[in-house]
Amino acid sequence: MTMFDLQFNTFLEALLMQSQNGQNHGIYVWLVILIVALCLSICFLFYKIKIKEISKKIK
Repeated sequence: MTMFDLQFNTFLEALLMQSQNGQNHGIYVWLVILIVALCLSICFLFYKIKIKEISKKIK
């Protein structure tokens, strides 16, 4: 077993992430991943703009 072996057989299984008791919690997992990625992207964009402004002031 390598680190690239997945526990999901289909793409739908990966989206739904059904647990042993039949509950689908995939939507919550993907929503959290989306929110974190969005927040990180906004932060990087914000600081990239700030660094450009500061570098203009230095020159």
